[in-house]
Amino acid sequence: MAMTGIHAQTKTNLLIVIGGKAVDSSFYRIFDGKSDLTYSVVAKPEAFNLFGSDSLLNYDVILFYDTYQEISPAETKSFLSIFDKGIGVIFLHHAIVAHQDWNEFIKITGAKYHYKPYSFNGLKYGPSTYKHDQDFEVIIIEQTHPITNGIENFSVHDEIYINIEYENGNDNLLGTNNSESAKYLGWTRKYRNSKVITLLLGDDRFVYENENFRKLIFNSIDWLKKRE
Repeated sequence: MAMTGIHAQTKTNLLIVIGGKAVDSSFYRIFDGKSDLTYSVVAKPEAFNLFGSDSLLNYDVILFYDTYQEISPAETKSFLSIFDKGIGVIFLHHAIVAHQDWNEFIKITGAKYHYKPYSFNGLKYGPSTYKHDQDFEVIIIEQTHPITNGIENFSVHDEIYINIEYENGNDNLLGTNNSESAKYLGWTRKYRNSKVITLLLGDDRFVYENENFRKLIFNSIDWLKKRE
């Protein structure tokens, strides 16, 4: 069963998709107390049944915060129906780890965290890795985009990803001054009929409580809910 947030439904209806890695309950505090937002939480694989149903149209935006791996041909079809419906999607932090064996997934998210060594443009790279508890500055690359509106460069305490693969076609919004980290921390792209934003920030409560991180999340939701 999907869990429903405590809010009375008002302006924006958000679906949060989890699965694989456990999510700390403090994550949901980002959304609690927002009078203009209601949210539900559903876990994969149950979520695939929802993706393929007309009930998905009740949601304005979908936020993926999962690391779930298995996906059957039927579930693939169900997943892709999100983007045929034109619903806006956010992939947050470890969501780029999901579905390692599905080649299309990087074309949707714009990046992939590789469990195994991989090749890119004829060069071989080791597997992706990460570092916890890093203090660094988030650099606003594109200051005129609605997602970064009102946000200046800011400091965070968060996990970084190293040696990830980027897909062509990302419109990069965020970078970092951390020389070890993946170069870009946030971008938008289009997949089928949907607008997509991927944010690499978002490991634990230290960044959940960051005011600028929260502003990025809510700006993203506001931008995505306006369908083209």
